[in-house]
Amino acid sequence: MQNVLKGRSSLEKNNVINGLPIKDIYYANNDVVLVNNDSLEYLKCLPGNSIDMIFADPPYFGNQSNLVINRTDGHKPTFDTQKATWAFSMDLVKQFEFHHTWLSESKRLLKDDGTIWITGTYHSIGVVNVVLQDLKYKILNDIILVKRNAPPNFTGSCFRAISETMLWAKKSTEGRKKWNYSTMKQINGGVQMNNVWEYWAEKNPFRHPATKQQIILEKVILAASHEGDIVLDPFAGSGTTGYVCKGLNRKCLMIEIEESYCKLISKRLSGEFGAFQPKIKYEKI
Repeated sequence: MQNVLKGRSSLEKNNVINGLPIKDIYYANNDVVLVNNDSLEYLKCLPGNSIDMIFADPPYFGNQSNLVINRTDGHKPTFDTQKATWAFSMDLVKQFEFHHTWLSESKRLLKDDGTIWITGTYHSIGVVNVVLQDLKYKILNDIILVKRNAPPNFTGSCFRAISETMLWAKKSTEGRKKWNYSTMKQINGGVQMNNVWEYWAEKNPFRHPATKQQIILEKVILAASHEGDIVLDPFAGSGTTGYVCKGLNRKCLMIEIEESYCKLISKRLSGEFGAFQPKIKYEKI
């Protein structure tokens, strides 16, 4: 396995990031760290009350077709759903077990004022919502992410899907949460931001089937964390969370089970696809 370490002046020799011990590091660039592992197991190794914020884009378990789709939207010409094993359908009981496992550990890891943000489509977000309630999280908002340039429904068999849901929750009903209300209001032109976030999806200079857009992560991180905070992403994918954290002066621990995705993330964090340029302009408060 490739193991790349950079920026060791910030990541200490004993593999500690801001007091948080990290093992099995795949890649590190200052205080943005990537681990190639199964998050269901790896989360158990981390100490409780150590994470300021969690962003997660877990598997949707929505692939029931196993088709090769011909695309005409300017992206990769075909999308072979048979190769997207992370998207394969799963028995409902197993879905509950999966989400219960990682969300239980996430609750243990969050600091008392920490929050968690979880994205999902209609295939999965309902299960996530129920599990959050079962674990006694307090759900603060559902945020509707509207992709203004979403592709059409290729088969014409149902409505064009242009949105997904993001749930925002805190670990309990007690205490205050970390919430940068004034910053979000400033970003929104001096008006209270609502829970419908429209955006234009930008093409990436790399290939990944489910890349989260940078502008979404910028909003999330600016909303619920401070500079120097530790952000955890247990399903790193193409590494957008770490990429944005690095640009916004947050620390980040990413966990990704697919080594091919880890290779992509390491290239992205190394600047191979360009240096970080913020999508959101704001004045620090």
